[in-house]
Amino acid sequence: MYKQMMMVSLIAAGGLSGCISGDRIDQKWDDWVSENSSCEVDDDCALVYPGCPLGCFTAVSADAVEDAEAKADDLIRRYELGGRSCDYDCMHAGEPICDAGTCAVGEWDSGL
Repeated sequence: MYKQMMMVSLIAAGGLSGCISGDRIDQKWDDWVSENSSCEVDDDCALVYPGCPLGCFTAVSADAVEDAEAKADDLIRRYELGGRSCDYDCMHAGEPICDAGTCAVGEWDSGL
C-alpha cells in the first residue's frame, strides 16, 4: 500500500512539474520577446497573437513568427496544466513598427 501511495505521489508531482504560474508565464514570454524583437525597419517586424494570458498581440521580428507561436502555445499549455484558464476581449492592433531597433505595436487608426 505504501509503495502504491508513493507511486501516486510521484506521478502527481511529475504531472504538476510542467505547470507555470501567471506571473512566471508573463516573465518568460516577455524575456523571449525581448530576445526576438530586433529590427532595422518596419518590414522587419510582424504581429503574433499569443492569447490569454500572454496578451492579444505582440510585435516580434518577422523571422521569429513561427517560433513565437510555438513558444506561446507551449507557455499557455503549461499555464493551463493546473486547471487554470482565462479569456479576455482584445482591441484592434496597430501595424508593427521598428522603434529604435525594437519591434513594437504602432497606434491603431480607426479611420474615423
